[in-house]
Amino acid sequence: MNNITNLKYLFYLFLLVTSCGKGENYLYEFDPGNLLKNNITLKEIADDISYIPLNGSYKIDLIYEYYFINNSIYLSAKDIGVLIFNRDGKLITKIGALGRGPGEYYRHTKFTVDNNDNQGTIFIQDSENKIKVYSNNGDFLRSISFKEYIGNIDLVTFYNSRLFLFNFLQFGDAKYNWIIIDTLGQIIDTKERTMPIFWSNWSAGSGTYYFNNNLYYWNDYNDTVYKITPDLSEKASFLFSPGEHRLPLEQFNPQQKLPYYMLLRSVFETKKYFVLYYTFNKKGSLAFVDKNSYKSFLICWETNDQAGLLNNLDGGVRFLPSYYYSNNNNEYIVSLLEPFILKKHVASEEFKNSTPKYPEKKKELEKLAANLKETDNPVLVLVRLKE
Repeated sequence: MNNITNLKYLFYLFLLVTSCGKGENYLYEFDPGNLLKNNITLKEIADDISYIPLNGSYKIDLIYEYYFINNSIYLSAKDIGVLIFNRDGKLITKIGALGRGPGEYYRHTKFTVDNNDNQGTIFIQDSENKIKVYSNNGDFLRSISFKEYIGNIDLVTFYNSRLFLFNFLQFGDAKYNWIIIDTLGQIIDTKERTMPIFWSNWSAGSGTYYFNNNLYYWNDYNDTVYKITPDLSEKASFLFSPGEHRLPLEQFNPQQKLPYYMLLRSVFETKKYFVLYYTFNKKGSLAFVDKNSYKSFLICWETNDQAGLLNNLDGGVRFLPSYYYSNNNNEYIVSLLEPFILKKHVASEEFKNSTPKYPEKKKELEKLAANLKETDNPVLVLVRLKE
C-alpha cells in the first residue's frame, strides 16, 4: 500500500512539475529549421479588418517606414519626405522639404516621433550623421549632430523622452550597442557592445518595436531580442538559435549564400504571440509563436501571391503584417497594399467564390476596390486582434 501511495505521489509530482512550464527565467529560442509548417488564418487571430486609402496631392510610390501615433499616421515616402495623415487617410501636412540646404533633409528612410509629446515632434535621420528636428506643422526646429559618437548609427528611436541611437554592429567600429541622448543631443547613457568585433560586407536587417511601454530592438547578427524598460535597464526577451541559418560574423559571398540564411524583415510581439517575418532557404516565411505554450504557426511561400495569412475575414488579399500598435486596449497589426493588387484580387474567381466570416465586409471591399484607381496611393490594412 505504501508503494502504491508513493507511486501516486511521484505521479502527481511529475504532473505538477511538467505543468509549470519552462519557468520564469526561460528564454524562448527561435530556430527556423525546427518549425513545422502549421497553418493559421486571419479569422483565428483577429475579429475585424479595415482599410485606409492614403489620399492627398502626393503620388506615393514607395513607403520606407510608417507609424500610428496619437491617432495620426506618420510615414516616410520615397522622393517626397515625411508625411502626416489623419486616421481616415487624409493628408494633414508634409514635414519640411527635401534638399541639402538649411532646414532641409536629404535622407529620410528612417525617422522617429515623440509619442509622449502632444506636439508630435519628428526626428529625421539625415545624411552626414545628423538628425533633423521638426514640429508636427512641418517647421524646422534644429539639427542634432552625432559625428563625434564612436561607430556608425543604424537606427534612431524615440523612447521615454529620449533618443536611442543604435549602432551598426557589423562594421567593427561600434563601441556601444546603443547611445542615449536627450532631444538637444547631450549624451545621457551608453550600453557597451556585447558582441565580438567583426567586419561584414552585408548590412543586414535591424529594427525596434514597442510593446507594453517597453522598447525592443533586434539585429540580424545579434542572437538576442532585447527589451529596454522605462528605467533604461536592458533584458533579453527571446533568442535566435545559433546554426548555419545565421549570418556569419565575417565577409561572405552574398550571391551564393544569402538566400539560405535567415534574413529578418520584421519582428514584433503581441500579448499572445512573437511574430517574425523573414526569408530562409529561398522562401518567404511568417511565424507566430505562442508566448505561453511556444507552439508555432508557420506560413511559407515561394511566390508573392501566396505571401501571408489567408484573409477569411472579408475574403481580401492575403495579409502580411509588418507593424504592430495598440490603442484604447485594442491591439492591431498593419500591412500595406497596392491598389492594383487589391483590384486584381477582387476581380478574381477566388474572391468571388469566397465565403468569409463577414460577408458585409466583403461587399465593402468590393466597393472600395471599385472606387480605387490602380495608380492610387497605397492602402493601409488594419487588423484588430482578438482579446
